[in-house]
Amino acid sequence: MKGRKFLAFSLAAALLVGGAMSVSAAGVQDVFDADAYAAKYADLKASYGTDAKALLEHFLANGAKEGRIASDILDVAAYRNAYADLNAAFGDNWDAYVEHYLTYGIKEGRTTGVLFDLADYAAKNADVKAAYGEDYAAIAQHYVNFGKKEGRPGGEIKKVAAPAAAATTNNSNSTGNNNTNTNKPADEDDATVVPATHQHWTLAQGATLISQLLPTCTEAGYQELRCNAPVMENVYVDGKWVGTQQKVVNGVPVTCDSVYKVTLAPAHSRPESTDNLYIEHPTCTSTGVMKYTCTKCGKDITETLEALQHDYVQVGYVESKGCRPGDEGQNIFQCKNCGVKTTSSRPLLNHQLGTKRNVEVESTCTAAGKAYGFCDVCGAKVYENLPLKDHNTANTTNVTVYADTYTVQDAANGVTQRTHAVYRVTYCNDCKLITDVDDADATTIVPCVDANKDGACDNCKLQMNRTGKNQIKVYQVGETFIGTVQ
Repeated sequence: MKGRKFLAFSLAAALLVGGAMSVSAAGVQDVFDADAYAAKYADLKASYGTDAKALLEHFLANGAKEGRIASDILDVAAYRNAYADLNAAFGDNWDAYVEHYLTYGIKEGRTTGVLFDLADYAAKNADVKAAYGEDYAAIAQHYVNFGKKEGRPGGEIKKVAAPAAAATTNNSNSTGNNNTNTNKPADEDDATVVPATHQHWTLAQGATLISQLLPTCTEAGYQELRCNAPVMENVYVDGKWVGTQQKVVNGVPVTCDSVYKVTLAPAHSRPESTDNLYIEHPTCTSTGVMKYTCTKCGKDITETLEALQHDYVQVGYVESKGCRPGDEGQNIFQCKNCGVKTTSSRPLLNHQLGTKRNVEVESTCTAAGKAYGFCDVCGAKVYENLPLKDHNTANTTNVTVYADTYTVQDAANGVTQRTHAVYRVTYCNDCKLITDVDDADATTIVPCVDANKDGACDNCKLQMNRTGKNQIKVYQVGETFIGTVQ
């Protein structure tokens, strides 16, 4: 049997060389929501306001490492931490994690860190699916820019529960680099498996600094670190690989205790103020040059500076012409610094559906049905969700419910008479939603009686030795019925 394992290095290579993929090159900007990022963190709102560029730069430089969430679609830091193979391949390249998720992660069923299911969103919005297919970068942009504001359906995440880690007799806090679940299927070579590889944590990720020698202008230094990273293993459900999780031995999560060294490259030191040191300022299209005297060795240094990133602002757009693929309009952006222009696609116009609908799946009171029609303009088959049906009044249950009233009869002497109230509820047998509440008798307080001496009231089944406040909680219409005792 031929193996179909996707190794971490092959994932990285696929992203770097731009091989055959179903989505365009992507990065954090494709799932980033500046408004949501600023609204979530008051310190960023105060510092950057609504400056989308500054907010994105903050997330890439600091926010992701701080575990901040900058998107309703993907918690990039959580996605990285959940999958050791990706951490090993991409390090601090946050764009690469988003690229991986949009290119491979969705198809592989990776859900840790995922906040919004783009595939489900596309499936429930036929115009989006027709326009972008499996270009999840474009689908993400559509949701952030349009779908979220329009209240479109979809995005529900369906996760597969992972089993507990297999028991083992190894009691050591192992530092092994390739830890796999021993409960793997016999035909693993036929599974699409990404190995649970390990890469030592950096100091910024949480490694412990044991010792260090700072570099000079001409000689390298080093840092001696203890890793502390979780040791990961593969997880299988019904013989299929579903992801990785931290290894647990005798109930204790295993972390790597390896000690290793990181070389610190020699480097000259700039003066604190660099305002008057530029010979040529870098631009979007050219590098810059800076000259200064090193504050450590006194040597005159000429340093080449990397070119700047373009700073795009939208300057116009061309509206989409219709609902057919190829009718997309364009958003036009121009760099504020150098004037170069770039474009991005605008969503297609909505399909024009007639009144006729073909019901494919009937609705119930618990699940929306599905129907389809054909666009009057382009003839595309378009799906839509149907509203939930009303509850079947002939398929309900009416039961007696007991509510604990915690009635205190003699507060001065601390004597509590445990009591309950009795009322009736009607709920739908299909979805357990309460459709009617008759609480006319709920104000009648009934003493709890334990005639059989089992420690619980013979009627309401609540414990006789319970304690609580003077209050009563009864079901309300629209709540879910969970039992006859409140």
